[in-house]
Amino acid sequence: MPDNTRKPVASPAPAQGVPPAPPGSRSTRVGPQATTTPSAGGSAPAPRPAEGKRHLNPLWLVGGAVVLFALVFGVGAVAQGEESSSAPSGTTIEATTISTIQTVDPSVVQIQAKGQGPAGSVGSGEILSTSGYIVTNSHVVHGFSTYTVLLSSGQTVPAQLVGDVPSQDLAVLKINPGDLNLKPIAVADSSKVQVGEFAVAMGSPLGLEQSATSGIVSALNREGTELVDGKRYTLTGMIQTSAPINPGNSGGALVNLKGQLIGIPTLSAVDSSTGVAANGIGYAISSNTMQTVVHQLTNGAVG
Repeated sequence: MPDNTRKPVASPAPAQGVPPAPPGSRSTRVGPQATTTPSAGGSAPAPRPAEGKRHLNPLWLVGGAVVLFALVFGVGAVAQGEESSSAPSGTTIEATTISTIQTVDPSVVQIQAKGQGPAGSVGSGEILSTSGYIVTNSHVVHGFSTYTVLLSSGQTVPAQLVGDVPSQDLAVLKINPGDLNLKPIAVADSSKVQVGEFAVAMGSPLGLEQSATSGIVSALNREGTELVDGKRYTLTGMIQTSAPINPGNSGGALVNLKGQLIGIPTLSAVDSSTGVAANGIGYAISSNTMQTVVHQLTNGAVG
């Protein structure tokens, strides 16, 4: 950081043999051989009248200017230092991110879906209630008949499909809570999300359960299209994020640094010139949209 200290300014040395005059005073210099000669009348001559103008030493002017400069800019530097110290440090952000992941991790699950043949699907989901409701993307479960959920504890439990809405790419599963001690995820109001917020995407990218990536909210109210059973659906009001989203992240959690769900990672942008997923451009269905759909699918039990 810049060095805001100032070197001390040396005061001008007094003339040899002459005591310095106090600042601001007026004095008449008297030489060492000077004497007072009485007048013919025996009386001392009348003193000379004091000069009407005060002569200022240029060195005092320079010294005063330096002191004033130091006071003005020194105070400014201190104020600037105090302001910058209020910004979060890298250590603080790192500690907050670690705490966020540890808080959210028990609420995020891996979902495996299978049908009649060897084909299957692997995605992610979030626990919404202690009664066992889990939200995920429709494209994770659509067209399959058997579902299992891998919890953060390592336990694998069967699940049933409650509802599936391909047009919104959302679905709800339910597991038997039993003695699983389920921890529902906290849900934020996505209408208050701002561009520039830090965001963490959690899920099972490429089947790697309980993985986390970080980034920021890059933009709001994005649109994306999906093709399901030959039908094209347009998803609106999505959150764009720079947190990497890969296959398997679908249905997972996009959370803020308060550990609150702000979106469901769903899509990655594709470079039209190469057909390859674009790095750092992913889309998540907003938490408010999710709550509306889940409320309908669970008949008001959740959301």
